[in-house]
Amino acid sequence: MVGRPASRCRPGDLPAGEIGRSGSAELTTIGPARTTAWAVRVPAEVRSFRGRPLRERVLLQLPVGRSPPRGAVLETTVRVREPRPPSDGFDERAWLARQGIHVVLRGGEWRQLGRRGGLSGLGDRLRDRVERVVGRGTQGLRRGIVLGVVLGEDEGLPDATRRDFRASGLYHLLAVSGQNVAFIAAGLFGLGWLLRLPRSAREVVALGGIGAYVLAVGWQPSVVRAAVAGGLASLAWLAARPRDCWHFLALGALVLLAWMPASALDPGFQLSFAAVAAIFAVVPRVRARLGATALPARLAEACSVAVVCGLATAPIVLVQFGQAPLYTVPANVLAEPAMPLVLGLGLLAGAVDPFAPSAAAALVWLAGWAAAWLDFVARLFASLPGARVGAREGVLLLAGAVAAWLAARRARTRLGCSSRSLVVGGAGVLLLAVAGWWALRPPAQAWVQPVGLRVTFLDVGQGDSTLLETAGGAVLVDEGPPEADVAGQLRRRGIRALFAIVLTHPQRDHVGGAAAVLRRLRVGVVLDPELAASGTDEREAMAAARERRVPVRPARAGEVLRLGRLTLRILNPPDAGTPTEDPNENAVVLVASYGDTDVLLTADAESDVTSRLRIGPVEVLKVAHHGSADPGLEDELRVLRPRIAVVSVGRHNDYGHPRAETLAMLASVPGIAVYRTDEVGAVVVESDGHRLRVRTEG
Repeated sequence: MVGRPASRCRPGDLPAGEIGRSGSAELTTIGPARTTAWAVRVPAEVRSFRGRPLRERVLLQLPVGRSPPRGAVLETTVRVREPRPPSDGFDERAWLARQGIHVVLRGGEWRQLGRRGGLSGLGDRLRDRVERVVGRGTQGLRRGIVLGVVLGEDEGLPDATRRDFRASGLYHLLAVSGQNVAFIAAGLFGLGWLLRLPRSAREVVALGGIGAYVLAVGWQPSVVRAAVAGGLASLAWLAARPRDCWHFLALGALVLLAWMPASALDPGFQLSFAAVAAIFAVVPRVRARLGATALPARLAEACSVAVVCGLATAPIVLVQFGQAPLYTVPANVLAEPAMPLVLGLGLLAGAVDPFAPSAAAALVWLAGWAAAWLDFVARLFASLPGARVGAREGVLLLAGAVAAWLAARRARTRLGCSSRSLVVGGAGVLLLAVAGWWALRPPAQAWVQPVGLRVTFLDVGQGDSTLLETAGGAVLVDEGPPEADVAGQLRRRGIRALFAIVLTHPQRDHVGGAAAVLRRLRVGVVLDPELAASGTDEREAMAAARERRVPVRPARAGEVLRLGRLTLRILNPPDAGTPTEDPNENAVVLVASYGDTDVLLTADAESDVTSRLRIGPVEVLKVAHHGSADPGLEDELRVLRPRIAVVSVGRHNDYGHPRAETLAMLASVPGIAVYRTDEVGAVVVESDGHRLRVRTEG
C-alpha cells in the first residue's frame, strides 16, 4: 500500500481551515471518474494536504484528459473550494453531503504513485478482472450495458442510451441496486442446494457472496444502501420467517441513518426502502391475486413485483425528479428475464476467466445478447408517446387508475365477471387508449427545406456543432458534447438523415454526441481526420459507424465534399500528426462555400494554425476554440474581414470563454456582428448565395 499513515479527521475539518488555499496533496480515488465538458470528476479520499496527514472524503476535479483508475494513489497540486450553492435547480452542496463529501479539490496535472492495498485493493483487482473479460467478449453499446448491470458503471454509455433507460423506467438496471444483491444471494443459495450443502452453509455462502460483490463494486454510500436493501430481502427469504421482515427493514434503515443521517433526504435511500417495504407487504397479496387469473407463475411473479414497486416508488420519483416513467411496469416485465442473465453471466465470466479465458469470453458474448435485449426494450418504451409524465399528469393517471379499479370491483360484483375476464378486458381498454393516443398525437416536426443555404450554429453549451443545410440535404460539422443531445436537436428540427458528418478532432466537446447521431439518424458518410491522438468519444463514434455500416473517409487537407451548390473544402490537417500532439493543432478546418458566401469553420484551431492556411475573405467566421485567448486573431481578422462572427460557448464555463481580449479584437472590426450562443442560443445564418440574414433562437 502506497502512502503514509493518516489520522482520522472529522468531515468538515479540511474545508473549515483550508478553503481557498492551494498545496500539494496525496489522494486515493475511491469511485469511478466521470468526464464532463470541463473537468474529470472523481470521488477521492485525501491522505495528506500540505504535508498534514488527513483522511477526508472529497470530490476531486482534474483537467479534461486521461482519467485516473479507481483505487489509484495520486499526487497533485490542488486548490480547496466549497461546493457550489444551489443554482439552476441543482444543489451541489446537498448532493455531495449525502455522499459524505463536504469539499471540492480542483487539481492540475497529476502523477500516479501506486494503487491502494488491503480489502479495498482486492476489490479493485476483482473489478478490473470483470472489466477486462467483458472488454474481450463485447464491445460498444453492449459492453457498456453489461458493465452497467454488473458493476453499476454507466460512464461508457452514450447519453441517449441513459435517457432511454430513464424514460422507460429501467435505469435502476444500470446501477447497483438491491435487485442485483438479491439475485446474487438467490443464485449462490441455489448453487449450494445443487451441491447439497446444509441450509446454514448456503446462507453463509450467499451472505459472503453479497460481501464480495459489494467489495468489487466499491464501498460507496449508494452501494452500501443497495447491499443493505437487497440483503434485507435476502435475509428474510433465507430465514423463511416473513414475520421478521419488518425487523430486518427497521434495523437496516437505522444502521444507514446512524452511519450517514443525510441519507434520509437521498432519493436512492427513499426509493430502495420504499421498494423493499412494498415487496414485503404487498407483493405476496398481488401475486396471489394474479395467480387466480391463470397467468403463468413466473409471469405473475414478474408482474406483481413490477406493479407494486412501480406504484410504491412513483410518488417519490415525481417529488424528487418532477417526472416519472409511464411504462415502467411493462418495460420491467419484458426486461426481467434478461437482467439476471446479464448479471449472472458477467460475474461467472469473471470467476472463470483465470482458468478458461475462452469460456469466459463466450459467457460475456452471451451476456451481450441479453444486454442487446435490454437496450431494445428501453428504446421501445422510451419512444412511446408520453413516456415520462410530470406531477400533474401523474396525479391524473393515479386518479384514473383508482377509478378503474373501483369500477372493475363493482362490475365483478354486479355482473359476476371472473378475474381473468376483467384482466383481459382491462388490458384491451389500455391497448385501445394507447393506440388512440398514438394516432392523435401531434405530428412529428417536418423538415423545412431552405431556399438557399442555412447554417445553424447549435446551442450545445461548451462545445461546437454546426449544421449546414441546402435543398439537397444536410451536413453536420461536429456533434457537441453528449449532454447537448445534438441527435435530439436535429430530430426536433425534422432532420432524419444527414449527407455527411465531420468529426473535427477527438475531443468530447466536439465529437461526444457523434455516436448518438450515427445511431439515431441515417448518415451517408463520416469524415474523420484519423489523428494519431485519439480519444474515447471518437472510438465510440467509429464503433457506431461500424454498427450502422456507415463508410468513413479521411478528412485531410485537399479533400472536397459537394452537396448541390454547397462545397466544403478541407484546409487542415495535412496528416495524422503524432500521439503526443495537441489535437487542437490538427483539428479539421474547412470553408463551406455557397455562391458568393463563404463560411469558415475553425473548430479549436487558433490563428497559429489558420494563419498558415490559404484563406481569403469570408462572410461568416466561427471563432476558434470558443473565444479563447488568441494573440494572432487581430492580424487574421484583417485578412478574413468577416461580416458575422459566432462564438459557440457554454454559460458560466470554467475556462472564462470567451476571453475579454478576444471580444475586444472582434469589436474592433468595422461592421462586424458578433453572436454568442451562451447569450442568444442557436444562431441561424441564411444566404441565397449573395445576401445574408441572421436570426437567433434564444
